[in-house]
Amino acid sequence: MARYRSTITDKGSEVLTNLIAIGSQLQITRAACGDGIPEVSPNTLTALVSPITVDTQVQAKQFIPGDPSIMKIPVQVTNAGLESEVWVREIGIFALDENNQEFLFAYSWLDGEDSDNVLPATSFLEDPDSPADTVHIHDVALLVTNQENSNITIQVGASSFVTTAQMIAYSAPLVHTQPAGTVIESTGQTVEETQRRQDFGIEAIKEQLDTGFVGTTVTHTFAPSQLPYWKGYDGTGLPEGVLDTASNKLYL
Repeated sequence: MARYRSTITDKGSEVLTNLIAIGSQLQITRAACGDGIPEVSPNTLTALVSPITVDTQVQAKQFIPGDPSIMKIPVQVTNAGLESEVWVREIGIFALDENNQEFLFAYSWLDGEDSDNVLPATSFLEDPDSPADTVHIHDVALLVTNQENSNITIQVGASSFVTTAQMIAYSAPLVHTQPAGTVIESTGQTVEETQRRQDFGIEAIKEQLDTGFVGTTVTHTFAPSQLPYWKGYDGTGLPEGVLDTASNKLYL
């Protein structure tokens, strides 16, 4: 699983401090992605190193009190409309300053080598314009105080592909009423085998959702042409998970 580190930029800290001082709120407007790698200290950046055009949505923030406290901003990225694969190595959170000018508020960058941070092309589908089949949720986790968190608002996009409710439903345990040895016609597997696979997927997703600094990846379906794009933890093969070739699903 690709890992990212995040920081509020120097400009972001300055603007947030000024807005709190005058009793105003910081309005986060959008997120954007890039495939570049920063060669300077990330907090000094004012723009993405190498922007790419991908479907990106900012979701509702979450404040996690603690020592230190964390504000988590989920950024959803999909492969909708991509004609070729792209690598997400950087994520920018943009906001408005006291003069209503947009600037780079926070920056998240890939910590380590490329692995599953690829968005595959949709050109292999019969209808390349069909909805995305791959969704990445990148949790941009920032160290903030409760006062700073309460003074930050987010303009949430209306076309979010995956909602919190959907993720909870996807991760909900299933109740099996059939005997363990019953063979399911659609998969050719027994109920016990199916349950083990589902339970594995549920626990993996829950673990990812509970980790603020890890980009969570959910792949709904795949095609054989996508497989060369995947690099496992050791740089080869598929990422760790359960590969269901019967239904073309990879459970991470």
